[in-house]
Order: sequence, then C-alpha cells, then structure tokens
Amino acid sequence: MTDEQLLLNAALAEKNGDAAEHDKYTATIIAEYIPLIKAKASHFKSNLLENDDLVSEGFLGLLSAIRAYNPQKGAFAAFASACITNRMRSAAAKAASGHLTYLSPDEFHVEEIQDEQPGAEDILIEKEQNHEIMRNIGKLLSQRERQVFSLYLSAYSYVQIAQKLGISVKSVDNALTRAKSKLRKSMFNEKNKK
Repeated sequence: MTDEQLLLNAALAEKNGDAAEHDKYTATIIAEYIPLIKAKASHFKSNLLENDDLVSEGFLGLLSAIRAYNPQKGAFAAFASACITNRMRSAAAKAASGHLTYLSPDEFHVEEIQDEQPGAEDILIEKEQNHEIMRNIGKLLSQRERQVFSLYLSAYSYVQIAQKLGISVKSVDNALTRAKSKLRKSMFNEKNKK
C-alpha cells in the first residue's frame, strides 16, 4: 500500500469511528518514516541540540505532516520530508535564539532506505510495534496533554490553543513540554530495548 492509500484508509477509518483501524494505518506510516527521521537527525548540523532532541522534533514534524497532508498538492513522501526538516530547522533556530544556518546540499545526505518485501514474521512484528506506538502515545499523555498536542500538530498557535481550551498560554507551554518529554523518553526506552 502506498503512503497516500494508508493515509486515505486512516482518514476513512477515523470518519467511520474505527479508532483501531485508524491507529493501525497511522502507526504503519510512522514506522516507515522513523528511519528517515533518524537519518535526517544524524546528518543535521546543530551545536545546540542533541540527536535525540532532533529525532523528537522530526517525529513531531511527521505527525504534523500526517494531519495536514493534502493529496492534491503532491506526494506524501516529499511533504513529510519537508515537514520533518522544517521542524528540525525550527528547533535549531529556537535553540540558537533566531540564528539559523541552512544546510547546503553537500552537507545533508539522507541514507537510502532499502525497499525490500518483508516476510510474514516481519509484518507481524511491525504490526505489533505499530500498535504499541499508538497505545503508548494514548497512555503516556494525559487528556490535557493529548488535547494540547493534537491542536499543536494541527498548526494552532499557543495563544489559539489557550483560547480554545480556556487555559493560559503558560499551561499550553507546560503541557507541550511534558508531552514532548514523555514521547522522547518513550522513544529512548524503545531504542534501548533493541
């Protein structure tokens, strides 16, 4: 199934109220793009951000891409790649207090991802991992953190999120900080299990 088909199936499942199917398709997309995120993070030039921070930001960029993708505007792979890179650049810019250096094509190389057909055992393991990722996101974040995180990924500003949820901007910032920290720790723990 192509990325576009997976996203369409996820949208249809969400529309039909089938959360399990929606999560399955979304987790499949996430699993496919984790190697790209890690490759981009390892080749990104930032003296102020650690690799794990860049991976976390890339993951958030991917989630934004999944939510905001419009099939009429091109392939998902290009859109997701741009969202991931932009998210990392934005984080680097924040860390450097507005001083951002763009990478030249010679400085940024994305590892090639092999397109091999997985065996039945690999598919089963991947499905289990995908379901675990989605369950962890649901379990890790409190209801408030999920609300704030979802609105943030939908491109709402801190002020807009605060107004929509009837909370302070500081509460929005705190909820996002906690959510990112929990997701980063979860991804780090999963990496160490392997």
